[in-house]
Amino acid sequence: MAHDPTGPEHQQLIDETRQLADDARHLYHSFQEDNPLAHYYERNPYAVLAAAAGVGYILGGGLLTPFTRRLLRVGLKTMALPVAASQLRELARTAGGDDISIGQQSPSASEH
Repeated sequence: MAHDPTGPEHQQLIDETRQLADDARHLYHSFQEDNPLAHYYERNPYAVLAAAAGVGYILGGGLLTPFTRRLLRVGLKTMALPVAASQLRELARTAGGDDISIGQQSPSASEH
């Protein structure tokens, strides 16, 4: 009993395979159009690449290394000064010194 490659079962298999390929192609194109990451990448490619590098670094086990601890320490120290200055400015503003800048004397203090 030889199988006929042109029989109705084979034709049905070919039709289903074509339908599956068409569905996959349609799904791919709709994903390309509706994918928010693709639009974000077009506007901000460096931000997407930096995020991908960060995710890769974390997934690669780089989170619990001495380098990461040093990097976080430097980053926190770098951030602490502007945040502290901002808080001091806000505190001075709420205390009544409307435009007091950090590091500058008020006009009344320079007169004495």
